[in-house]
Amino acid sequence: MTAAACAAWLSRMFKSVHPVCPVTDMGASLAFWARLGFAVAFADRDPPETADYAGVARDGLELHLQTFTPEQRAGTQTMAIRIEMTGRAALEALHGEWAPHGMITAELADKPWGTREFGFYDPDGTPFFFYVDRS
Repeated sequence: MTAAACAAWLSRMFKSVHPVCPVTDMGASLAFWARLGFAVAFADRDPPETADYAGVARDGLELHLQTFTPEQRAGTQTMAIRIEMTGRAALEALHGEWAPHGMITAELADKPWGTREFGFYDPDGTPFFFYVDRS
């Protein structure tokens, strides 16, 4: 296989990524994401508020939520989740939609590393940033 053919094959290798966010109260987490326009995509039991594993989705973005005990959560390292938007107008519209909820902790701003972004923490402290490249 040539290098070009290998690169072409690898460019089709990955389809998507679904971060798994640790949550200590599935009902509270689902309510938080519902306020932001996400719907339950799946759950390992019904009703979803009692699930140990569930997913929420909006506009092609899917996040997975897994119930942790407070002790498990305390011992779990959480990574920041950065979500790239399709464009500046989409980013600013989303910021405008979510700002009234009062949960944004990093206001919409141009960053020195070349992005425009804003962010917040979910109820269990996982940081989320939504951004576009300014270039």
